[in-house]
Amino acid sequence: MATKPKSEKIRVIEYLYEKLTAEGRTVAMLSDVQQAIVTCNAQFGLSLSTSNPANFMKDLVRGKNASRNWPESLKGKKIGGRQRVGGGRALEFVPYGPDQTDAFENSFTRSADLVPVPLQSISLPLTAKRLGRKDESWLVQVTVALRVVEQHLAVRKSETLPEVLEVTHLQTGVKFGKSEVDALFLATCEIGGKRLSTLITCEAKQESERIVGHQIVGQVVAANRSVKLAGIEVELILPIAIQALTEPAGCIYVAEFEPWLPSQAELDEAALPDLVLAAEGLFELRPCVPGIGFDPRKK
Repeated sequence: MATKPKSEKIRVIEYLYEKLTAEGRTVAMLSDVQQAIVTCNAQFGLSLSTSNPANFMKDLVRGKNASRNWPESLKGKKIGGRQRVGGGRALEFVPYGPDQTDAFENSFTRSADLVPVPLQSISLPLTAKRLGRKDESWLVQVTVALRVVEQHLAVRKSETLPEVLEVTHLQTGVKFGKSEVDALFLATCEIGGKRLSTLITCEAKQESERIVGHQIVGQVVAANRSVKLAGIEVELILPIAIQALTEPAGCIYVAEFEPWLPSQAELDEAALPDLVLAAEGLFELRPCVPGIGFDPRKK
């Protein structure tokens, strides 16, 4: 029997790529993934479950070391992967982009010269801090309570981004069909003297996770569709991502991307623009908050 690779999914990915290439396809459906798992389990003695094919690619791309679990044979051909949702799809095999060096699209990370800005955390109840945990819901809760997004938008310097006059937090953990937005805000922005109603989507990540462009693009598309169906008119959509960091300890990183017009979010999937990083912020919570880039047990 063949030796098992570091991740059993590598065998399945190779099988899928060969099968789809022979059939002239690049997108694997959920049924393709299930069939490939059954075949590879039998052929290579693997133990993968077929119960949740929708998470097959999601689990692969989540971590910063995701590329380690991608076949070397496909890296050599500069063929990467992208999670696809909706319509029974699971993943797509895509050629590397012009500047791409990783099997998955390059993720966004903080600039090395970004200087942390102190931000008070004494307004958070001590009891809540004692219950702090390392997960996205706590990160969002702290971010909203300390108005991290508002602070970033107020102090960031940019000649191209709209000036933000007002921000209101709407919801957390908002499910839009196949996409979920960790936090949703409504803002009033101003460009050239004109005030624009702006929807802000926020993705939350832990330090070990990647901020991935196509995931945030999917959230922009889903959020735009949902607010339109609800009769809420917006003129801009501003995507952001937040991430808990341990260097320095207890920091929240904010990545702000160029705003979208609702018409851009309504384009066909293949025509959707890329996500472009426009501004960054790094906020050092004082004192540190348990679960936000800080573990009091490791002091």
